[in-house]
Amino acid sequence: MPNFVYYLYLIPLIASTVVSLRSFKNQWAKPYRYFSLFLMATLLNELFAISWKFFLHHNRYWDFPNANLWIYNIYLPPQYLFYFLFFSLTADEPILWKIKKPVMIGYLIFSILNVTFIQSIKELNTYTIIVGNALVICCSIMYFIHELNRRVPLPVQRQPLFWISLGAFIFNTVSLPYFISINYLSHTNLSLAIALFNILLILNIVMYICYLIAFLCKMPSLRKQS
Repeated sequence: MPNFVYYLYLIPLIASTVVSLRSFKNQWAKPYRYFSLFLMATLLNELFAISWKFFLHHNRYWDFPNANLWIYNIYLPPQYLFYFLFFSLTADEPILWKIKKPVMIGYLIFSILNVTFIQSIKELNTYTIIVGNALVICCSIMYFIHELNRRVPLPVQRQPLFWISLGAFIFNTVSLPYFISINYLSHTNLSLAIALFNILLILNIVMYICYLIAFLCKMPSLRKQS
């Protein structure tokens, strides 16, 4: 696969980040404005990681390996913590609000212990990803169940939260088994591991397209706002 294909996800990521700025212009509910900031941070992190790999790792002042996994490892905990916070603020599920603090604190402690004592900063922290995937999947499923159980159904296809939940669910549902098995596959069936990684890249594009659609929807209204 040509190298540029691996970076195609930047196109929908940039597009969704730019379009998400309308949440500030139109005074959307705070969680959606937070999500816009999250997309900006994600884009900056991706650009930094790519720049580090190609040229920032070496200059007249320092000379480091071009491996950029440490950049992604640092961003993993705040990324998944934000997803959980976002769903606790937007999904109409009281249980998410009640368990918000213990879950977020527990995940943060686990992530720090993982990168410090279990998996190092130099290798991809798959355990942190696996637990984060599980959190996002659970939050998405709770949202879908709630919508299915509504007495008066809403046109969910017009709701930003539906598209954000759908994108996050699709990507994390595939990402979870991939990262559970990646260490085994990389040693026993490298071609399959690469093929699955390519599928993950495609779904990454799908996820950001869903986020783009979310911010093209009408202004959302929340019962619970921060």
